[in-house]
Amino acid sequence: MLGLLVKAFAILLALGLAYVSIKRALLPKGKKAAEAPPQAPRKAPVIEADDMVRCPACGTYNAAGQPCAAPDCPTNRA
Repeated sequence: MLGLLVKAFAILLALGLAYVSIKRALLPKGKKAAEAPPQAPRKAPVIEADDMVRCPACGTYNAAGQPCAAPDCPTNRA
């Protein structure tokens, strides 16, 4: 009786291994069809800004047409 159970288990195990090996051979490896193609890098957004000019006295950059923003700049002492 025990010998019959061992033989049945061996047959079922062999069938299971055969099924898995055939299934792996037939199915494609990985999900290449489902993958999205890599996207091109995006360009940095263009930010519009005022022109900056350098203060001749202290060297800081300020918006064009505006007085120097540094409190201790000699051009502010008018």
